[in-house]
Amino acid sequence: MSVAPWSAETTGRDLVRYRRPAALPRLLTTVIATITALALLAGCTGDKGDDKSERNAPSGTWTPVGPTDAVVRVDQVGYGTGETKVAVLLSPRKADRAAFTVERQDGSIALKGSVGADRGSWSDRYPASYPIDISGLRTAGAYRIRVTGGATAVSPVFLVGASKELFGEVAADTVKFFGLQRDGSDVISEPIPREPSHLNDAHATVYAAPDFSDGDDLASGLTESSDGPSDLDVSGGWFDAGDYLKFTHTTAYAVSLMLLAQRGGDASIGNGKAIEGLSDEAEHGVAWLDKMWDETTQSLYLQVGLGSGGVDNIVGDHDTWRLPQEDDTATGDSKRYLRDRPVFRANSPGGELSPNLAGRVAAAFALAAQVEAGDQPTKARAHLDAAATILDLANTDDYGTLMTTYPRGYYAESSWSDDMALGATELARAGWVLGDTRSTAWLSQAAHWASLSVATGNRQPLNLYDVGPLADGELWGLLDETGKTGLEVEKAALVADLKARLDAGVSAASQSPIGAAVPLTQADFTSKTFGWSAVAALYHRAAGDDTYDAFGTAQRNVALGTNGWGLSLVVGVGSTYPKCIHHQIANLAGSLDGKGRIALGAVVNGPNARQAFTSLTPSTSAVQCSGVDVSRFDRTDARFVDQPQAYSSVEPAIDFTATALLAVTLQARL
Repeated sequence: MSVAPWSAETTGRDLVRYRRPAALPRLLTTVIATITALALLAGCTGDKGDDKSERNAPSGTWTPVGPTDAVVRVDQVGYGTGETKVAVLLSPRKADRAAFTVERQDGSIALKGSVGADRGSWSDRYPASYPIDISGLRTAGAYRIRVTGGATAVSPVFLVGASKELFGEVAADTVKFFGLQRDGSDVISEPIPREPSHLNDAHATVYAAPDFSDGDDLASGLTESSDGPSDLDVSGGWFDAGDYLKFTHTTAYAVSLMLLAQRGGDASIGNGKAIEGLSDEAEHGVAWLDKMWDETTQSLYLQVGLGSGGVDNIVGDHDTWRLPQEDDTATGDSKRYLRDRPVFRANSPGGELSPNLAGRVAAAFALAAQVEAGDQPTKARAHLDAAATILDLANTDDYGTLMTTYPRGYYAESSWSDDMALGATELARAGWVLGDTRSTAWLSQAAHWASLSVATGNRQPLNLYDVGPLADGELWGLLDETGKTGLEVEKAALVADLKARLDAGVSAASQSPIGAAVPLTQADFTSKTFGWSAVAALYHRAAGDDTYDAFGTAQRNVALGTNGWGLSLVVGVGSTYPKCIHHQIANLAGSLDGKGRIALGAVVNGPNARQAFTSLTPSTSAVQCSGVDVSRFDRTDARFVDQPQAYSSVEPAIDFTATALLAVTLQARL
């Protein structure tokens, strides 16, 4: 969700336009030392030299690029030796007969060929686009592509290597972003210095559901809950995005994907190789979810913090741009909800829960139980019991409006059978691992909910709003391992659902000059793009079929540089990435030149519809900086803006980053 660095003149009602309703956007290995800064001279991508955000010092030189009039986009992290590898040429004119060579650093030629068929116009400035198939590169090393004949271009240097090495580092970088997002006393001061924050969350008060008048402005003041604890510990956890709110809904999603990435073994869809920092960070997220679930009263807490004020001069989280520790010493009655942050519940004690929320929180706890089963069986059983209780509280008969956050518009969700299918599947697996006799019943429930999820016909990638592909893949694995048949859904139906989704994605990508399956004007572009990579990997595992591997690789490529703007959409990963992101800590305590103290591993929203940038107002509160200027690559319908106020492009979030983490992990395991 977005938090706006508004100017002093902005009114409370005007602030609403900075919020992230569901239809709007909100608030990965470093190129190895053999990739040099000189290889990234302006001519390599058609970008100005001062647009670069480089993490590594050069270790050698490449021959000068020379004049260019076109650009070549590549995956800036690189390509696995056995992967399909396709770069993209954006040309200012038709260049159907253009040829390419792939150069090594010593000037020798590793591969040569001709560009593929014109995919159509990228923009008025680049009316022709051509795929460059370099799949013949099978030897590890550093390379760059040179195009001649009708258009002249040189790509950035890229790597070919072992996927586990390349993308294991990317995964580790994304984990570091979660460290930056930590709240409470146990913060991490690397790579950006941090101080403990929101310590009063350890003694929080529960409030009744707030009433909103317009957007996320309060219609009336908050009222303390008559049946809630007045000294509730909800400290810790992660900030959701560029703001400081904490949500059970998004945290449960992120924790689930992190635990899947952590979970090892041949039967796992996760990465059996340890990802640096992942275990500790996932444990941090689970510990906060533990606090948000009160087993004694069977109460699930939904949210910590208030987004916006709007009445009685109340200052909400989104009404001011500051470092998080400043809230602890905020003075004055207007800032009381910054200093002592309200907690809102998802249900009355023992009451029913929105099924989407119940399903994903149950999944997170059940996955924790699976990971803990070997070394911490007592803790694992406690998490399994919590997951079981939460799933049982799901209201699947008369659920009404699905609950996510207050206000709901931050993350409005419309499906829930996918969440219930995932929750029941993870309960069944955890029960199976722990020898719990309830496992059989949970497996039947999982098949029931999965059959309903499949029947919806959703054709989306994995993302915060649709965990159906994950439920398909996880349930397929459990049915395969247990040999269970005769349930409401069979393995073939789960595979067919994954395939139908992928067919929709492939069809969409075929209409894009860069091969992107996600519309450039759609919110959460980067997360959904990585989500398609994850779906392709899930299908490969379930079907034993590599038909969609190239599609999955291409979507990762898009997110990591093979897009029209030539940007990696993950901070600190690749050669050119955003450096002036919509993130208060990064803006106020980090470096703004793309080096050193950056929000390493943060996955940003990505390009967005042109109209999403029409109301952005520079702030007197945020530190202004010169981001990567890629405006010359904008289209009539879509833009990318690297400025602190441009939440539509450069706000990162934990759900974006968790999706990328799982996607690269799954691909590395193929």
